[in-house]
Amino acid sequence: MRFLLHVLPCLALLLASAPTSARSGSAIFGTVIDVVTRKPIPDMVVTATSPSHPGEATVVTDLQGNFRIPNLEPGQYTLRFERLYYHLYARTDLQLQAGHSLRVRAEVVPDPNEPVMGCGP
Repeated sequence: MRFLLHVLPCLALLLASAPTSARSGSAIFGTVIDVVTRKPIPDMVVTATSPSHPGEATVVTDLQGNFRIPNLEPGQYTLRFERLYYHLYARTDLQLQAGHSLRVRAEVVPDPNEPVMGCGP
């Protein structure tokens, strides 16, 4: 019992001093679709940047066009959506609140100037 009396305060202090970004429940998630076909776009690179936080967070959409960027600090964000054969698309002024998630639906436009690769005659 005495052991617990010494360990619990240390454990509480350790948890309280952990970086807030590791405990942040804030996230940005959503779906990316092709504006022409209305189908989800897999392998789209989604990058989140914030003027008040250094660096960037980058993820790639899954087969259903879904993405999730977890453990973000609260603040204003810009999302960039990039993929070969599509125009660059950006969403600006996204305000993320502490402990909340923000859902974003992005509709991107195919780039008609990109060559379409295919197989066959």
